[in-house]
Amino acid sequence: MQAFPVPPQEIYETPTNTTAAAIMLVVIGVSFVGLYAGAFALRRRFGTWVPLAVALGATFCAFLEPLPDVVANLWYYEPGQKSIYSSYENSMPIWVFFSYAVYYGGIGLTLWWLIEQGWTRRKIAIVLAGPLYLYLAGGELFFMHVMEQYTYHGPGAFKLADYPMWIPLMNLTIVLWVGAGAARIRRSLPTGDQLIPAFLLPGFAMTVGLIFLPCLTWTVIHSTDPSQGLVYAATLVTIALEIAAMYAAMRLFPAEGFAPLAPKPAAAVPVTAPQAESVTG
Repeated sequence: MQAFPVPPQEIYETPTNTTAAAIMLVVIGVSFVGLYAGAFALRRRFGTWVPLAVALGATFCAFLEPLPDVVANLWYYEPGQKSIYSSYENSMPIWVFFSYAVYYGGIGLTLWWLIEQGWTRRKIAIVLAGPLYLYLAGGELFFMHVMEQYTYHGPGAFKLADYPMWIPLMNLTIVLWVGAGAARIRRSLPTGDQLIPAFLLPGFAMTVGLIFLPCLTWTVIHSTDPSQGLVYAATLVTIALEIAAMYAAMRLFPAEGFAPLAPKPAAAVPVTAPQAESVTG
């Protein structure tokens, strides 16, 4: 007997697009290396380890992925898939593991950078509600229907081409908490005390965003034969909680924005006074 829900047979037996998976692995791999290179560059330029700690924390959180997948009824196609591990009856592709750092860590640190550069709450809100929402939603639809890597099954609300369109709100909440939380940590704690909170920040944001806020929706869609009206009602509650969580994250930085982060002062080069020539004779 299966311990966790699996999709219908036609989804369970759908083969992975192995060519697309190979392309995604290369793209994610290059982006993963770029993320860490950028974190080290920020360390040298601004003298803070916060970006690197956030990147490490987001990478570690890849082990969280199977749990939200199973409660969200997200299924990675298995035939032909190159997986890194299997858990909760679902096999995790290699590219998914490294995508956590790129997706949550990379986008979160991009928001951190904007907040540290003095962006106001209004400008951040416009980015979240406009281009970033469209990017996150469009990206998943692309992965599902063009790259053919996974799908969502089972009951759900506000779906477009099998994709629950409220999922990007859940991810926006996470990356905003990563970005705003990292900025607040760097500005509020001494340098030596920043590393552990910054490392734990992605895990906190993902646990709240992927599990806690949508827990009512996850419970309802896994109930015995839930009505569609109940699914929509639970999802609306989740959407309201996500918006409230984003509102709270916005309060981690001033409405008019922080003073822009200044580069680390260059180390002074000692200047040796010229020696006067001694004249004898």
